[in-house]
This record gives sequence, structure tokens and C-alpha cells, in this order.
Amino acid sequence: ALIDTSDEEINFNFNALSELRLRVNKVPREDEEDNAYVNKLYRCLQNRRLIFVEDIGYFSISNVEDGFDGKRNYKDITAQSCEAEIQRKNLTYIADGTYKFDDLLEKIVATLPKWVIGHVDDSVLNRYRTFEDVDTSLNTLSFMLSDMQDAYECIFVFDIMYRQINVYDQNDYIVRTNIHIAKDDFKNESI
Repeated sequence: ALIDTSDEEINFNFNALSELRLRVNKVPREDEEDNAYVNKLYRCLQNRRLIFVEDIGYFSISNVEDGFDGKRNYKDITAQSCEAEIQRKNLTYIADGTYKFDDLLEKIVATLPKWVIGHVDDSVLNRYRTFEDVDTSLNTLSFMLSDMQDAYECIFVFDIMYRQINVYDQNDYIVRTNIHIAKDDFKNESI
């Protein structure tokens, strides 16, 4: 459990990586055992280590900046939601051909340790699409969020608590209304 944290902030992003920012202060303890634990925990704050946020999920540390505020050492941590693991994975080779959605998804998820397939709408499950000249320089997340979403007309929703990949039909996921809200519609009042 992280202790002596401050300035915690989470920016949630739909269909993109969410971001966690926080400062971890290195506060010495009187008890030798407690102090050893604090030092060990502080040293463990490194890139690609995971931070679990209760009731939200896992975040992978992407940047650590050390500092000193005149009283104590601290680390400013930036972490991305654990879909970053999928982003760091190179796309598996996909030969030219026609693929049923669930076959292609299973092929991709087989290369992602710890990730599983969650809910998939039946209407998406049985769709077939043809792929040609798939760019193997893409990372797996980019392929899923661009090529697969567009081709299969679906939406990927990543559960960062259980590392589940859920897939919904675009036509059923969004409820369409006649209401249009733009940024200019919000009133900005100064106090």
C-alpha cells in the first residue's frame, strides 16, 4: 500500500488510456522496520511497475521524476491504465484474408498475458471482415482501436480491474437522441 501520497489525480478517457498522477513523499519513520519498509516501497516506484487503485483498477507507471522540496525527497509518478500493456505489445502477424471477429480477437488475446475476453455482443461475434497488408509495425492496441473497431463496427471497452476486453456493437452501445451539446453550450460564470 502506498503511503504518504499527495496530489492524486485521475483523468479517465473513454476508448483511450486513462492517466493517474500522484506524488509519493519519502517520510522517514522512527521505527527501524517501518523505515526499511518505506525505503523499499519508495525504491520500487519505477517504470512499468503496477499501481492498484481500489475500485478502479491497475495503472502502469510510465514516468517517475525524483525531487526534493527542501524537507524531504519525493517522486512525481505518472501512470497509464493497464491497457498500456496492450499498447507495448507488437501486433502479431495477420495474414491477408477474411476473419470472423471472435477468431481474430482470440488470436490477438492469445499474445496478451493476463488479459481475457469478457463480454462480446452476439451481433459482433459472427461478423466477417477481410484484412490485407496489415501494418505489423502497429502496436496491438492501435490495431484494435482503429482497424478492428472500424472494420467490425464495434467498440472495445477495457476493464482495468480484471483485465477483460469487452466488445459492444456500435449501433447498440450508443443511444442516439436529438440532443446536441457542444462546448459553447456551457455557461462560464466567474464568482
